[in-house]
Amino acid sequence: MAIPTLMVHVDLQGGDDAALRLAGELAGRFGSRIIGVAAGFPGVPLHAEGMIATSILEVDEERFRRLIAAGEDRFRAALASCGAALEWRSAAANPALFLAAESRAADLVIAGRVNPAAARLPSLALDIGDAVMGTGRPVLVVPPDRATLRLDRALVGWKEAPEARRAIAAALPLLKQAREVLIVEIVPEQPDESAGRALADVAAWLAGHGIEAETKTELAAGHAGSHLDLIAVQAGADLIVTGAYGHSRLREWAFGGVTRRLLDHASVCTLLMH
Repeated sequence: MAIPTLMVHVDLQGGDDAALRLAGELAGRFGSRIIGVAAGFPGVPLHAEGMIATSILEVDEERFRRLIAAGEDRFRAALASCGAALEWRSAAANPALFLAAESRAADLVIAGRVNPAAARLPSLALDIGDAVMGTGRPVLVVPPDRATLRLDRALVGWKEAPEARRAIAAALPLLKQAREVLIVEIVPEQPDESAGRALADVAAWLAGHGIEAETKTELAAGHAGSHLDLIAVQAGADLIVTGAYGHSRLREWAFGGVTRRLLDHASVCTLLMH
C-alpha cells in the first residue's frame, strides 16, 4: 500500500531533525511526495505574566520572515537527498490550526515532539494535541531521539472505541510493512470472554488485509499509557498505533490518560488518530 502524500511540521524554533529525517525515510519507502508546513504568530505583544502588552514584541515581523525562510531552507536541505517531490506551505497563523487545515492535502501527518526542557516561544510552538484532534488524519508523533522507523515490530493499543478503529485503518500501510504486529488491550480488571472475542475480530480483520497479528490482554491497575509504552519497549516495538481520546472544552483539548501520556512521553514513534 502506498502513502501518496506525507506532510511534516517544520518547527520554526528547531527541534524537528528527527521528524524531517523520518519523513525522508518514509517517502523513500512509500514513494511519497512531502509537504512541509510551518506557521506561527509574528509580533505577539506579551507581558512576562502572559498579559497583552504594547511595548514588548515576542517575535517581530522581520524576524518571523527570517524564521520562515530558514525553516524552508532546513526542510529542503534535510530532504534533498530522498528524491521526493517537495512542497512548502507557511503562514502567520496558529501552528496547530494551520497544520490541521493544510492536512486536507495529506495522507499522513508527521510531527516531532520537542524536548520539554527546551525554551519555547508559545506563539511559534505547535500543540501536537490540538493538531491530532483537528487534522482528521493520522498523526505520527516522533520523539526527538527517533530518526528512523524500521518497523521490525508494531504495537496496536486497542480499545473498543471508534478512535481505535480509525487509527488501525489509517495505519494499514505501515502495519503491512511491519515484520510483526502485536495487538494489546490493557484492562483494569480480569477481562470477560467478550474482550478476547474483540481482539480476535481485530486480528481477523488485519488478516484480511494480509497482516498476521498476535493478540494479548494485559491486566494493569496503574496508568494504562505508561503500561502500553512499557510493553512497546519490552517487545522491541518501534511503532505504537492507537486512537486519540479526548473532547473539546472551552476550545481546550481534554485528553484521556493514555493519549496524554503517549503525546508527552512515548518512547517510540506513535501513530494517533481521533
